[in-house]
Amino acid sequence: MASLSKVDAGELVVRQVIVAVVALLVVSVAPTLATADTTDGPLTVRVVRPDQGGAGVGGILVVATDPSGASASGTTAPDGTVTIPTAALSGGRYRVDASIPPTLTGVHPVARSAGFAALTEFVDVSGGRAVTLTMAVGGGTGDVELGDRVWFDTDGDGVQDGDEPPLPGVRVQLLPCDGGGNPLAEKTTDAAGHYVFGSADGVQPNTCYTLRFDYSGVDTAGLPGSPAVAGLRWTTPLASVTPDIDSNVDPSTGTARVAVGVPGSVDDGVDAGLIGGLDEVGDLVWADENRNGVQDPGEPGVAGVPVSLQDSDGALVVATTTGPHGQYAFSHLPDGTYKVCFDVAKLPAQYADYRLTRLRAGPPGQDSAADPAGGCTGPVELNAGHTEDRTLDAGLAPPVNRIAARVWSDLNGNGVQDPGEPGLAGVPVKLRGDDGGQLALTTTGPDGGYAFENVANGSYQVCLDLGNLPPAIADFTPTRSGGDSAANPATGCTRTVTIGLGKREDTTLNAGLGAPANSLGDRVWFDSNRNGLQDEVEPGIAGVPVKLVRADGADAGATTTGADGAYSFTGIPDGAYRVCFDPKTFPPAYAGGQWSKPHVGDAGKDSDVDLSTSCTQDVTVGVGHRQESTVDAGVVAARNRVGDRIWYDLNANGAPDPGEPGAAGVAVTLKDADGRVVAATRAGADGRYLLDDLPDGTFRVCLDLATLSPEFAAFRVPGAADGCLPPLAVGPKPREDLSVKVGLVAAPAVAPAAQESGSGGGGGFPVGWVLLTAGIVLAGVVFTVRWWKVVDQ
Repeated sequence: MASLSKVDAGELVVRQVIVAVVALLVVSVAPTLATADTTDGPLTVRVVRPDQGGAGVGGILVVATDPSGASASGTTAPDGTVTIPTAALSGGRYRVDASIPPTLTGVHPVARSAGFAALTEFVDVSGGRAVTLTMAVGGGTGDVELGDRVWFDTDGDGVQDGDEPPLPGVRVQLLPCDGGGNPLAEKTTDAAGHYVFGSADGVQPNTCYTLRFDYSGVDTAGLPGSPAVAGLRWTTPLASVTPDIDSNVDPSTGTARVAVGVPGSVDDGVDAGLIGGLDEVGDLVWADENRNGVQDPGEPGVAGVPVSLQDSDGALVVATTTGPHGQYAFSHLPDGTYKVCFDVAKLPAQYADYRLTRLRAGPPGQDSAADPAGGCTGPVELNAGHTEDRTLDAGLAPPVNRIAARVWSDLNGNGVQDPGEPGLAGVPVKLRGDDGGQLALTTTGPDGGYAFENVANGSYQVCLDLGNLPPAIADFTPTRSGGDSAANPATGCTRTVTIGLGKREDTTLNAGLGAPANSLGDRVWFDSNRNGLQDEVEPGIAGVPVKLVRADGADAGATTTGADGAYSFTGIPDGAYRVCFDPKTFPPAYAGGQWSKPHVGDAGKDSDVDLSTSCTQDVTVGVGHRQESTVDAGVVAARNRVGDRIWYDLNANGAPDPGEPGAAGVAVTLKDADGRVVAATRAGADGRYLLDDLPDGTFRVCLDLATLSPEFAAFRVPGAADGCLPPLAVGPKPREDLSVKVGLVAAPAVAPAAQESGSGGGGGFPVGWVLLTAGIVLAGVVFTVRWWKVVDQ
């Protein structure tokens, strides 16, 4: 350790004033062992100016501090006198400090002279003894002086307490600044432990000196425990913010470096404390900021921590608080077993929520010896072979800072986590500092929760990575902020929160995500030219009821077309829907109208309504497809027409099952009784066909089997060797039959011409095919539904 330098006189005064002001603000508070004493005699202090005929000096703050650290104070009256009330203190012996406030310009400490006490003095008023101290101040001119006191630091805290004895007989040498060469002067401490060097000893203003202290010749018989001189050593230096009451000696050299100020400067705060004798324990309380349980460079000591010493029975022996650098010591202990306890419930405000770090994580003296569970060290036995233990450190670790919350599906968009609204898994979440830089990245768990653990003290915001959401919610955006949701809809980032002392966890940065609104709809129009496309001159049809149906058949909404024939369903949940219309409800001008041929071309302009069901095919809205605006319905004037679907009936059950393909491209004709072709078309990709604009009469629907797909070339119309269905009537009532389904079956499924069913009556259907007939009502007209099925022989 380098030699310790003493502050100059100006700095000394400032430090004295700071401490004095603090003393004024603190009502006398005694630590654990202090008890009030009502037997003290009066303590009076008078401050005068000898250079002005002994006139009193008012406004000087005087503080009396008892051995426990509690204090009482007062300010001198205009006559320079003040009486300090000591009844509430622990009593007996006091350290008395007088401080000159900055407001008293031109008033400074003066060189010590006979009959005057120093501005820091020690008194004993126990047993009713009255003490009056007269202290001198001056104008700050004339001789310079440095010196003060050597004492025995009984409790080892580096601070001069009122009951700690002076140490006479210590040699003090005045040396040049570098500490080398012959002494310039030498003194020996007196009965009060004082020494002083002044102008008569060659001390010059504006000059640096080194003081060397030598205690080898002192008599220790009167000290507590009568320690051997060989066991003495210098106490902890600079242990107080008040320079006049701590020790300035470098323990490694026994020296202190001092800078003398301008003419008239007086430095009476170059003190030296010694410890030793009997047994001793102690060391350091420090802030273990990285929680590793080891004292790392840069981790500060913690001042003001209550520390108590207990004996083997758990009884309190003595208590203290850590010094300004976190140090503490209990000395002059008799042999025995002890443990040291740290009161973490009464930590200084800056460390109020810190707790003891992990136990014994490193080498003794560099780790923490206090058990976090009870706050005490293990038992330490002190005896002749083990007189001290300086490894009883205690590390205080800050709590783990944490930011944790939830991202959820805000189904109703109200910004509140309502029952039934699930968490969203896999959402990337970024942690940003107050400068906007990214510090960490995580993703939400199955319940939508996320957490950033062990973050440093500071200000943070959380941002959702909206560009990398899971596929199922890829286009979700934050719902309105407020309530439970803290994410800004425009940025995906939350407000900034501060984590640290007083708030170690924040769980408010939740974020609700909602899907963009789904919408479905378009237009119902009159297809005047029957081409299946919306032409510019073709009007919309107003007042048509429209129903939205889910894929499972449940109703999902209803509306009516507007003046331009337009309709829409908005805000619907993700899913598959179909749109259904009721031709019976067409306005009068379009009564009896029929659906236009569907899917003839441009998806945004053609009709999507199935001719037989009056419903569209299922349309899915959701992620990647939020708006469907091509679900149109074309209406044409009523004419005769026939149609439905042709498919390959692979299982010959007479019903179109999933997986059974439509007979795409099959040529379909309508023939009269003489076999003349009245109309012709081809089946679409799904096997649907429509024979339109037909004359009234009786006709047969015929399939050109030569146009079947090659893989189905052997399929035939059940019960019809010529590929034609039985005759059916068209117009004027009914005008259309859109239920003529044809299920093609594999050959040789041909029915005998004359065999009848086994029913009891005559006139039954041929056994080789079954004709099912049912009456249905469509658009107010009764139609016949027919289909054919091969019956196994």
